[in-house]
Amino acid sequence: MLGVNATRKKAKDSRPVIEQRDTYMRGSVVGQVTQIWRESGINQIGESKHEAKETARQAGVKGWHEIGKQLGIHSYKTADLYRDVWIDMARYVRETYHIKDLEQLQGEHVAGYLQSKVDKELAHSTLLSYSAAIEKLETALNLYAEKTHSGRSYDWQVELKKVRPEYQTLDRFEGSRAHHNPQAIIASIRDERYHLIARVQYEGGARLDEVRITCDDLRGIRPDSVTGEIKGWIKVKGKGGKVREIGVSQDTYRQVEQQVKSNGGTWGIGDDKDRQDYREVLEEASEASGEDYTGSHGMRWDYAQRRFKELQDHGMTYNEALAQVSKEMGHERADITEHYLR
Repeated sequence: MLGVNATRKKAKDSRPVIEQRDTYMRGSVVGQVTQIWRESGINQIGESKHEAKETARQAGVKGWHEIGKQLGIHSYKTADLYRDVWIDMARYVRETYHIKDLEQLQGEHVAGYLQSKVDKELAHSTLLSYSAAIEKLETALNLYAEKTHSGRSYDWQVELKKVRPEYQTLDRFEGSRAHHNPQAIIASIRDERYHLIARVQYEGGARLDEVRITCDDLRGIRPDSVTGEIKGWIKVKGKGGKVREIGVSQDTYRQVEQQVKSNGGTWGIGDDKDRQDYREVLEEASEASGEDYTGSHGMRWDYAQRRFKELQDHGMTYNEALAQVSKEMGHERADITEHYLR
């Protein structure tokens, strides 16, 4: 299953040196996960977890999170849970990113997988378990790379950090993330840039990271194919590199167009700090307008519910409207839209 070309050659001091070569994994998803589990050293069932923690501390590792990343898996229950997540994620990245080799996993792939679970509105505790399993796979792959001398290394924290704020709000409420009056929230945002970003999210159903727009993304003004309403259309690149167009009001489009041209050809949300600042502004605006704060994803809920009703009002059946909204929001399956209709 593992294709490793490692040859030994003699150094000047006559000691054997392992020459690093590219490695690749073949076989089924289950087979690859099983191989990593068996050969990486992550399986530490039967060994003392307490002693493993002490060893990590003595090695200078600090903080419970960093120590946890250094540990193997010490219980059968955790092993079963984590391997199920690894298999599920491996199948997802095969289908979405066409990655068939687990050694080829990158941060964008695992973050996309975790975001897909956020989109399904899983319980906060469940999402924490998924996140923990993903981080443990990162540890396992690093151990595996050391043993196979592949020269690879894995660090997915930057990409996973972008997803965490989306599910860390899920324990603050139950049921729907939609707002009673999203327009009031938007009206309460005094920062002009964040105000416009919120409008793009609400009117077009964009994910926050999709609101980064260039001149090439401005696709002009034309009628909505279903309702006939004249809208401005913006190309966005979503999960898995999938491209789609979102429709916003003509006024919003013209303002975005002006901002793009005034800012060197690119406008929208920026780095992690910018994302966090935007969420804080949204939270303040929600409080000011008497709404619960449900994260930036709440604007997509508002879009889904409004658009679904609009499509049905224009003659679409329930299932047709589900499929259309799902497509417009960058989802693969129609039934995901039902999560947004609660």
